[in-house]
Amino acid sequence: MGRLKDKLIGFLGFGGVIGAGMMISSNPALQAKAAACALFMRNNPLLGAVLHATLSTAITVSGMPFALVDLAAAWVYPLPVALCMLLFAKTLGSILCFVIARKVLSQERKASILEHKTVARVDRLLASSPVYYGTLFRLAFLPAFVKNYGLALLNIRFGQYITCCLLGSCFGVPAQTYLGSQLGDIYLGLRSAEDLANQDPLLLLGGMAPALAMLFLMPTVAKVLLGKDEDEQKKD
Repeated sequence: MGRLKDKLIGFLGFGGVIGAGMMISSNPALQAKAAACALFMRNNPLLGAVLHATLSTAITVSGMPFALVDLAAAWVYPLPVALCMLLFAKTLGSILCFVIARKVLSQERKASILEHKTVARVDRLLASSPVYYGTLFRLAFLPAFVKNYGLALLNIRFGQYITCCLLGSCFGVPAQTYLGSQLGDIYLGLRSAEDLANQDPLLLLGGMAPALAMLFLMPTVAKVLLGKDEDEQKKD
């Protein structure tokens, strides 16, 4: 019963983060800013790439659930270029999260995070196979902020940490890039979803399919990650 309650609380918490992200991303003022950013990137490709790297990295470090900057880049640039841009920004953000977690957070704060039973559970799993379980942790149904700082505080070396981040990005980044390339103008408020649905409903569904697939995959991965540890605890 306790495990079910913990998972329910975790799911509701993540749902709250998703809801907050949707509210932020649907804010008309922020949509207008993101649309202006997209137009800047279109008119100034090189400076736009620098602007995207700066903003996207800052968003990753802050943990803010705001995807419009990445979706704007994916809409403006060719798909392979946008894929590299998003991967670079998210990797740089993860590196900075590692540095902040290891160098900036106080020892007391680190200890309190590591004592959390979920984090401690994952840390025990990492000892047997850091890259494998670290990658599962990156794919789990958790906010990006928790994934970046939580994994960085676990018993894992930097090389293993960044490998987990890159492997995790191999799933999420292509899905987000494809979503932005197909439906970025809708998310930016430059076109309505109704217009696209009337013109080509298959394009609307096809653009959302990879992201939806990842959304359903993540809870399954989390269940594998946590269920594995529960089985090992029963054996012990």
